[in-house]
Amino acid sequence: MGRKLRWLIICCLLAGLTAGCASTKKSTDQGATQGEMASLYNPSRLSLHPDFSIFHESENYSLLYIRAYPSELRFNATNEQSEYRALLRLKYDLISLDEEAGEEGMFVDSASVVYKLKEREERSPAFFASLSIPVRQGKRYLIKLETTDLNRGSIGLEYMYVDKTSPIGSQNFKVVSSYSGYPKFMRFFLTGERFNVVYRDRGVDSIYVDFFKPENELPRPPITATSDYTMKYTPDTSYVFPMVDTIDYDLRREGMYLVKVDKEHELGLTLFNFGGSFPEVKNPRELMEPLFYLATLAEYRDLRTQPNRKLAVDDFWLKLGNSIEKSRELIRIYYNRVVYSNLYFSSNKEGWKTDQGMIFILFGPPSRIQMAGNGESWYYYAKRKSKVVEFKFVRVQDAFSDQNMIWQKTTDSQIYYNEAIRSWKSGKVYSMGN
Repeated sequence: MGRKLRWLIICCLLAGLTAGCASTKKSTDQGATQGEMASLYNPSRLSLHPDFSIFHESENYSLLYIRAYPSELRFNATNEQSEYRALLRLKYDLISLDEEAGEEGMFVDSASVVYKLKEREERSPAFFASLSIPVRQGKRYLIKLETTDLNRGSIGLEYMYVDKTSPIGSQNFKVVSSYSGYPKFMRFFLTGERFNVVYRDRGVDSIYVDFFKPENELPRPPITATSDYTMKYTPDTSYVFPMVDTIDYDLRREGMYLVKVDKEHELGLTLFNFGGSFPEVKNPRELMEPLFYLATLAEYRDLRTQPNRKLAVDDFWLKLGNSIEKSRELIRIYYNRVVYSNLYFSSNKEGWKTDQGMIFILFGPPSRIQMAGNGESWYYYAKRKSKVVEFKFVRVQDAFSDQNMIWQKTTDSQIYYNEAIRSWKSGKVYSMGN
């Protein structure tokens, strides 16, 4: 399971998303247009969808791994050499998140490289490359990654949070697929998918794995709860293995796995087997659970007790839509957004259970996004009220994820959240622009 799957899913679901180095300080969205930033979570507005992961190879630099898709690039021979090829340019901006850099961060480095893909690579499912980046030990960064197809002019945009404050943190590990021999770009696995683990310090002789069994299938209540109770944080089982990168691992049990080199410390690399058809939504349980955001607690408890959950889910949507045609439209949009949430926002739980996933499902892609070192802000335009509503997500320290983003609620954002719920429950996909 990897970005290949992610891109296949994106191809199938696009219709579901209706609705320079002299500067000493640089905002994290400077240099990106408002339209580009809004495209981060709206793949229909981007033509390139590469994957990135980072591995802290040494104290002074880190390796950025890239996976691009030749099927997204234009190959032609309209060049001086009449060479049949595609040209992919990768440009990165490195923004320091040290305390003295302030909330917006401080621009510290920029570089670009052009990769030439030849005719034989046009038929390959993926193109892999790596790039050394001057990421220093003890620092935190945000990397802005822009890709451009130089033949077609199409673009891709992504941001990556980089944490090099601890030598035993997650980005000091590299997960390599036993099948392809290339690094993995996502932290969730299917049962039977085999991989091995590399740690930056080859002198370490043991690897420890703590297994956490899922404790609760529900996300945290969206308005009232202040704590996250989705995952049980006491290991169900612990293992020890010799640190040899030829050992194959297979996450057979559904749950969370913490891979670490210090058994007394909870920092390490977190991997997941979410089970079912994740990140897709197919079986009755997967279809029912996201209704938690729309159903009352009594309705949700009733859904869970029905002997035929698929029929109960169908009846729930038919009641909301009042017609088969309208209900199908609601279902298509709602569950497309659930899948995208799983792809974009999975952290220490499935993406749809996160605060960002919840807002994405109910509101759709934001109109504008502002990135910051401690999180990001989403902006939705309420044209009929000449108002912009902000949903601010702050990165909260979590031993099992560096992307644990919590919604910082305001009166306005809670009002619009409730309005969105009412809209969906009345059978209308919510849009603040109407």
